[in-house]
Amino acid sequence: MAAPFTAELTAREMIADGIAELSFAMRDPPRLDFQAGQFVSMAVDPPSPGSDPVPRRSYSIASQTDAGDLLRFIVRVIPDGKASEYLMSIPFGSLVRMTGPHGFFVLDSSHPGDVVFGATGTGIAAVMPMLGELGRRRESGSEARRCLVSWGMRQAADLFALEEIRQLVARAGAELQIFLTAPDPAWTGGRGRITPALLERLSDLDAPTFYLVGNGSMITELKRELISRGVNRKTQIRTEAFFD
Repeated sequence: MAAPFTAELTAREMIADGIAELSFAMRDPPRLDFQAGQFVSMAVDPPSPGSDPVPRRSYSIASQTDAGDLLRFIVRVIPDGKASEYLMSIPFGSLVRMTGPHGFFVLDSSHPGDVVFGATGTGIAAVMPMLGELGRRRESGSEARRCLVSWGMRQAADLFALEEIRQLVARAGAELQIFLTAPDPAWTGGRGRITPALLERLSDLDAPTFYLVGNGSMITELKRELISRGVNRKTQIRTEAFFD
């Protein structure tokens, strides 16, 4: 159940153009139990006494579920954004108030067919612990379905944590496809948006369950197109919009 807690900033690193990874050690309580795909709501203190309050911000937990003592977040740094300024300026050791875990964008306990992740931008952060969970299920023999991960970004410089993601994909027995909408000529991976690429694969999939996370416009469009092709909105599609 969601509850308030405090965590201490222990690490902060720019891992791609405009993308930061932050780590917070749990302090009170010493551990957070969460499901892969859930998020926390973070209190953002105003920049100075008397300043207008800053709305709370929600961030998906990128940590694996068996590492609830240290919470990782992969966030887009927004120029002049109040939350970005706060997170990128507070000193190490700062205690931050949060609540969580929140959200219902979590893995089903089992899947009747293939598992398909469609993520854009930092939405892949929510998928990372899901892949870890699928990997553990696969190793225990409780999940042996085909898994496809499609990740969309703008440029190669935007990509982050590739080696970790590839290891999680391999452990889950999944297939990773990366699509860039503005690739340079040297890019050898997928080109364009993930929506048409996933729709092209639909006829090859067996009773798929879709997990769509990231850009809200992508989710709206892909969900509409999947439903128009016979995918069941309630039983086969799970969504988490990061931004519009």
